[in-house]
Amino acid sequence: MTPYRTRGISLVSLATIAGLWLTGCAAGSDNVEEAQPIKIGAVSSITGPAPFPEVPGAAQAVFDRVNADGGINGRPIEFFSEDDGADPAQAGQAARRLVDENKVVAFVGSASLVECSANAVFYAQRDIVSISGTGVEPACFESANIAPVNNGTIQGYASLLYYASETLGHEKVCPVILNSAGLTDPYLELIEKWEEETGSTAAHIDTSVVLGDDPAPAILAARDAGCEAVVFNANEPVAVAFMNTVKQQGLLDQMDWLTLTSAYSESVFEALKEQGTLGLYANSEFLPFMSDDPELAGWRTALTDAGVPLTSLSMGGYVSAEILVDVLKSIEGDITSESVTEAFRSLEPVENPLMGMPFTFGDETAHNPNRASMMVQAGENGWETVSDWVLVP
Repeated sequence: MTPYRTRGISLVSLATIAGLWLTGCAAGSDNVEEAQPIKIGAVSSITGPAPFPEVPGAAQAVFDRVNADGGINGRPIEFFSEDDGADPAQAGQAARRLVDENKVVAFVGSASLVECSANAVFYAQRDIVSISGTGVEPACFESANIAPVNNGTIQGYASLLYYASETLGHEKVCPVILNSAGLTDPYLELIEKWEEETGSTAAHIDTSVVLGDDPAPAILAARDAGCEAVVFNANEPVAVAFMNTVKQQGLLDQMDWLTLTSAYSESVFEALKEQGTLGLYANSEFLPFMSDDPELAGWRTALTDAGVPLTSLSMGGYVSAEILVDVLKSIEGDITSESVTEAFRSLEPVENPLMGMPFTFGDETAHNPNRASMMVQAGENGWETVSDWVLVP
């Protein structure tokens, strides 16, 4: 088991490098060149207010497996993971260091609160690709060079709206948007698009609650509006507190409650069960990781062996690395940042069993290739998968 590392430390063991070097020496200078590592980078918030260490950790697990199988045409993958501490200046410095000093040919498995907005212009200037494991900011989905493999908060919220109206059949769906910087307007634009696509009309839209505020006034307003389903955006602690307030107001069984994939975790389930607020729906951006689907076996084995937590976030790191490996294997000739970028721009749709739709890249000026979610619901026996893939147009 190899723990994942940060700050530019190679993830290829010294023994592996030495073995490859000796093999190259025995076979001749051409093989020495072929055994040179392919350098890949990641910039993530591994520390800070919302850390995501398991995302680059899962990418490493994929690369460890590939290297154990002989690498890419005999070349090992060397992975450099940098911590931005959720600081834009650190994120910018880390990306430049990885490109200029470590000579990475692409980024993969990044997950950060600030990295996309800090580095989108730099990636465009250098024409280098970043396949993020978890896109958080809107900027992650607005760049020609960045393509997250997860839904993101906006598309995830969209899947909840579509599920509430089109599958659960509710006519009075009420979006409650807990305000966070830069996201309110994108949510409102999304709601307008959902109304146009489905013919629905939001019975009530509430943008009055700031994250951390008492949600009781918004919950009571939803009751007064006759809402049949409430779709709200929340992280783990906010989702638990929100549902506790719903129970205190006596509204738990009067309408359906739906929130984002960040609430889909074992800790949230335990908290919901303890406070008696089961029934919450959440969207799973990938194949639900708590299910017994056989397609999860490879992911579980790789991450368990690497000591990486089994979460929806780590699934994003794993999927992004698998996609990059497929692209690297497809390149004929030198693997450089230019050839990797060109391979992504000419990429045919890539099927991955953990995603609900093929991954695409191409010449688009912005990327949100994963617009599919499965819905899960907190029941007596844990999170239960309650839908097939919900696709957002």
